[in-house]
Amino acid sequence: MKKVKVESLVLDKLNNSPVVILKVEGTKKILPIWIGACEASVIAMILENVSFERPLTHDLLLSMVEGLESKVEKVLINKIVDSTYYAKVILRDLTVTEEENEGYFLEFDARPSDAIILALKTNSPIYISNELYNTYTLQYDGESMDNDSEEFRKFIENLDINEFKKFKKGSQGDN
Repeated sequence: MKKVKVESLVLDKLNNSPVVILKVEGTKKILPIWIGACEASVIAMILENVSFERPLTHDLLLSMVEGLESKVEKVLINKIVDSTYYAKVILRDLTVTEEENEGYFLEFDARPSDAIILALKTNSPIYISNELYNTYTLQYDGESMDNDSEEFRKFIENLDINEFKKFKKGSQGDN
């Protein structure tokens, strides 16, 4: 597994689909994932520290997780099957101590966009599988990967989404 962070959100200009860019820590590799417009809006709000007066669906889900004395331990984006990304949200049962059973974990299948939102809302780590890292990441050869870097912004804006789509067989979204 490789740890990643949300680097930015961009728009696939060919079909106006949002793409979340995940940067692999300690490297200059990125993994673009096409997501839905609603999920992109929520991710953008989280990144901009904008909050709603009333809870959104993800907030409700997190309240339920906390009410059941659990927490989001991590998120794993683990595979692509038939041009669709898959992810897992891994929860830790806080009622079981590590000494008793090395903690108790539950895994739930999720769309990567939803999993990313939960990770961002809880400051939980996000990982990608070694398979995704080895097969689907793109190399950035510029100096700085800082979002404020003009060079990196141009790289993201000019990202040849079609180059990556050949691995995905032209699918849209992570649903």
